[in-house]
Amino acid sequence: MTGLDELLRRSEHLLSHARFMTLATTDGSAPWSATVNFVPLRIPGGPLRLLYYSLRAARHSRDIEARPGVAGSLYLTGLPGLGLDGAQFTGTCRATDGPDVAEHHRLYYELNFPDPAVRGEWLLPESEFRDAGPRRFYSVRVDRWWLLDVDRWLLDKHDQRVEVPLGPLTGSV
Repeated sequence: MTGLDELLRRSEHLLSHARFMTLATTDGSAPWSATVNFVPLRIPGGPLRLLYYSLRAARHSRDIEARPGVAGSLYLTGLPGLGLDGAQFTGTCRATDGPDVAEHHRLYYELNFPDPAVRGEWLLPESEFRDAGPRRFYSVRVDRWWLLDVDRWLLDKHDQRVEVPLGPLTGSV
């Protein structure tokens, strides 16, 4: 059985290297999924949050306004060993407003595009994310996190997940 240290190492690798997540939402009558570009927001001892932006008019954005509970997944391929790894999560998603917009704007672009020249090519003005602007930053506060159970897969090819406790992952133990 894979130990907690290995599960945490794999989780850290995914959070540090995956840049896209599939986000599942619902309006209460039909499910929807969208692939979004995200960055992890990690404050020691704080919750694991995944930050992305989207158009306010997008279906998943409208779903979140009505029902903030979400589920999602992220994965990487081309890795040594099994060749892939992935995580699934559940959480609560909220649009960023007020004074947090400036901080989320800064963090999203600095974390997603560390090279200032590349960042400049992608940078949208902060006004796009405020007031009547067409976009919003959204933050998923992760409440549960699972990884592919590699041990089980290698044993009998059963595609299962193993839950990773968030406390050790966020440093809030």
